[in-house]
Formats: sequence, structure tokens, C-alpha cells
Amino acid sequence: MDTITHAIIGATVARATAPDTTRPDVLSIKQRLVIGALAAAFPDIDYLTVFIHPLAFIAEWHRSITHSFIMLPIWAFILGYIFALLFKKQQHKKEIILICALSLFSHIIADLITSWGTQIFAPFSDYAAAWGLTFVIDPYFTAIVLLALVIALIKDSRITAQMGLVVLATYVGLQGILKSQAHSIGQDYIAQRGWHEASVYTMPQPLSPFNWKVIIIRDSQYHMALVNLLAGEPPQQPDINNTSILNLINYYQPSDQLEWKVYQQVNGQTQVIEAWNRPEFDLYRKFAVLPFLVQQNNNHTEQCTWFGDLRFVIPTINQPFRYGMCQETQPNLWSLYRLHGDGFDGRELVPVY
Repeated sequence: MDTITHAIIGATVARATAPDTTRPDVLSIKQRLVIGALAAAFPDIDYLTVFIHPLAFIAEWHRSITHSFIMLPIWAFILGYIFALLFKKQQHKKEIILICALSLFSHIIADLITSWGTQIFAPFSDYAAAWGLTFVIDPYFTAIVLLALVIALIKDSRITAQMGLVVLATYVGLQGILKSQAHSIGQDYIAQRGWHEASVYTMPQPLSPFNWKVIIIRDSQYHMALVNLLAGEPPQQPDINNTSILNLINYYQPSDQLEWKVYQQVNGQTQVIEAWNRPEFDLYRKFAVLPFLVQQNNNHTEQCTWFGDLRFVIPTINQPFRYGMCQETQPNLWSLYRLHGDGFDGRELVPVY
């Protein structure tokens, strides 16, 4: 989830847990809101590490120790003491620490419902949980909690903030139902073809809670379709040259008129396997959940093999997180690169971590 939404949720949680009445000797509503918002935004401080090593950031550092249930009490204690000093409310450290803990908890839960893994047991385990219910930027999700917070502040109502969180949880629950429907589409596709060794992977998509990506994982290939679970009629034909966000809507089809695209998994060719298994590529192998072969480029000076992660393939949007290994023919030297933009010219040498 984006950091602004996290901050809004944290402020709403702080308002929802405030006493019915305030007194001069306790925290004010404004102070609670600021503490809740800042504490809820704090875990994303790990974004600063992207400047140190972008591949290590996405593979190991992001959503790690700052997003861990194990580390939550420690961060709540540290932040609580800092805010108590800043607001000169040392006598209310326990209350401030509790606000921080609830806000940090809200951040972890809001990240868990997306498809990017969250290392909830770091630093003792690098297991990354991902429930895959909500797209990482969901305007409806943000609108619900923002509206609840605004109304709660206007009416000076704790109950309004609480009800807003209930509505938000209900919205996520409905997305769980939609995920189940998308999963059933994948299962039907497998059954129609009589495939026995195949599995279904579903992901929420941008713009609408009804937009889903359905991926069939089978043998050496992925079969991927983009579905709008609410659509009855197909949208207009998408313009492949139009990269606007509005054109993206046209790629999501009714469930009975899906177009399945095939992507090649990492397998087969010796050059592909050799590049994929290079020790310099350890971090990307750890990061990629649905790795696929993007392209191979060979010329008289080097051979390059590029990989992507199917989780991040979205029409009209340049695919992020494309990495590859290039082998120079003279001398026989391997180098790790990251691709930028929509072509293969914009590449950046990545230092080995």
C-alpha cells in the first residue's frame, strides 16, 4: 500500500481509539492523529535503502524488519519515546506507545493484503506473506478510509472512525470473494484442457476491484489473462500505442471472452539456464515469484539474457524490475544489468551484492 494511505489509516486508528472525552491532562485529538499518521508511515522508511542497492532493496530490504510483527514492539517503544519527547508528554508514554503499536500493526496488515510479500517474521525468517487481495494503489480503499477520517473529524466522532475501519475491512472481505471468483476462472481453464499438473495464481489489478490477473502455471509456460469480473460486454479494442491510464481499462475482458497470453518460464535453453543460475543473480532469483524470459540479445561482443516477473506485467505500463546477465565474448566476463524504459538500450550496471 502507498505511504499516504498508510498514514491516513494510522490517523483513523488513532481517532478510533481515542477516549470519548478529552481533558487538558491527556493527549489532544490533533496530537493523536499526528502520532498515528507518522507511526503508520514509519515502516516505509526502508525505501531509503533503494539508493544503496536497488536489487537488494526489492529482494531483501523492503518490507523486512520495519514490517515485522516480531520487531513491532521494539519500533513502537522507540517511536513512543521519541513522540513523548517531541510533544512533551512523557507522562503519557504508555498511551503513545500503544498508538504507535496499533498504527504499525495497521501498516503491516495493509501491506499483507497486497501481492508484494511482507517479511512478517523478520529478522528470524525471510518468509514473505502476501494475501493478494488489493492492488498496491487502490483509490477506493484510500477513499473509504479518508472519507471516514474527514467525517470523524468534522463530527468529532470516535464511532465514525471505527465504522470507517469496519467498512474498510468489509471492502477487503469483498475483494477476497472476487479473488475466489478469479481463481475459479483459472481452475475452469485448467479443467477444460484436461491439465493435471497446473496451478492458478491470481492478482488484483489497477483501477477497479473487479480487475484481476489470472495466471496458469504449467510445465514450462505461464498462461495469463486479464479479466473484469463485472463486465458483460467487451470494452473497446485497446490502442497498443496509447499508454494512458484510461486505455488500460480496455485490456480487462469479460470472463467468458478472455484472451490468454503465453509467457516462457525459465527453462530449456542452455544460455538461459546458465544466465539464470549465475551467482551474481542470486538476489533476483530470490525476488522473482513468477520469473519469465523477457528476451535474449546476441551480438558479436556480448550475449544478454533478460528476465522479468509476471506479477508486474501490466498493459500500457513499462514493466519494472527487469534484470539480466550479459556475457562478454572477449574476455569471458559476466555482468549484471537492470533495464529502464520500454526498450533494451536503457540499461544500468548493477554492482554485485
